[in-house]
Amino acid sequence: MSRHYKGRYSSPRNNRRACLCRDGSYSRDCCDGDYFAQGIGNVTGEGITDVIYKYIIESCSDSHRHHAHIHTTPLTVGKVYYLELENNHNECYTIIQESGGEGIHIDSASSLYDDCATCQADN
Repeated sequence: MSRHYKGRYSSPRNNRRACLCRDGSYSRDCCDGDYFAQGIGNVTGEGITDVIYKYIIESCSDSHRHHAHIHTTPLTVGKVYYLELENNHNECYTIIQESGGEGIHIDSASSLYDDCATCQADN
């Protein structure tokens, strides 16, 4: 494994990120600047913020369909949610399928329901 990589500093030399140790584990203690120690990024527990879940949704009140997306959590296809949308068309919607287009932003989603009637009765 030693291929004269010493001096080619691809790993950090501080303790902000963990690095690959020779035993195959990762630790901040192994960040010595050695090429083998390859830095693996931030280990402070910051979440991924660029995940977008995209769907086609159908209104329970008039069967109108929209492309919509949410950043916080995936929704279950075939289930019904009370959705608060950025255009204030807040009501119960069925998640029809995953979609390729982003469409309107879903600001929040309630707990899931099995059907429109139960969702509408609760909201």
